[in-house]
Amino acid sequence: MNISRVSRQRTTLKKYMSIDGYKMPSVFSKKYWVERYLKTDQYYVRAFVRCLRAEEYFTFIKSNEWMKYYYQRKKNRLGSRLGFFIPAGCFDTGLKIEHYGSIIVNPKSRIGKNCTLHGNCCIGSKGCYPDDSPVIGDNVDIGQNAQVLGGIAIADGVKIGAGAVVTKSVMEENVTVVGVPAKVIGK
Repeated sequence: MNISRVSRQRTTLKKYMSIDGYKMPSVFSKKYWVERYLKTDQYYVRAFVRCLRAEEYFTFIKSNEWMKYYYQRKKNRLGSRLGFFIPAGCFDTGLKIEHYGSIIVNPKSRIGKNCTLHGNCCIGSKGCYPDDSPVIGDNVDIGQNAQVLGGIAIADGVKIGAGAVVTKSVMEENVTVVGVPAKVIGK
């Protein structure tokens, strides 16, 4: 996890989970009861991210094995329902998942702050030895059905288009990458 050492000591679970902006609406609000009754897609996505952050909290910040396994199990059950496989400790703060559908992330991948994921994404290795995984910068938007494969680096502010297959490093900041294989098309 990429939290500074100073903030680790002062962080509570409630504060830690609210960093991504997936705060649960108040129990007294109409929105809470409508979402809970209808069980909308965003309700489950928010629940998944909250369980992911709780698992990270009890793994990396406040060591508590029982709570870690409780939230890990709850996250995995929601993940199987939504099609997500996102291990703890890969994403920095500000993770945003737009909608559900097969999101696979290699446990060795490192993704920066404010990453946006759309459905059917794959962030992983090429399946060869050594098992290299991508390092992705801050404010990256990964489009529908995009794949980021291998031991590559993606700079800050890159937008990866829908259906793109990125197998080479993108070192320019704030560019758009599209195609198979992915090419930079401009700012």
